[in-house]
Amino acid sequence: MNALQKNIAIARGEALAANLLAFAAIQAALTIISNREEVLTWMSAYIDEALNKSGPGQGDAHDEFNTQMRETARFQAMQSLDAITRMFRKPPTRGYAVRKSH
Repeated sequence: MNALQKNIAIARGEALAANLLAFAAIQAALTIISNREEVLTWMSAYIDEALNKSGPGQGDAHDEFNTQMRETARFQAMQSLDAITRMFRKPPTRGYAVRKSH
């Protein structure tokens, strides 16, 4: 692995860790909220609006780098929210149980 590949792997690993932690935190928060669907809808709209407002860097309408970054963020965020929504609609029968330590 060369230095560029290593840097990319590190950056993607950090992004994945942040995604996993955020996913777990959102799930935990939603377990105590009664209007989960409304909150998830609000979150989806907020993410979409924030990414739409961010726009291209430095006024360049054809800024491929920032466009790719925004659309990747949108795709990943929406996938996570969809997964959380599915989980609350049809919880897994096993696998997410909290283990008690002795």
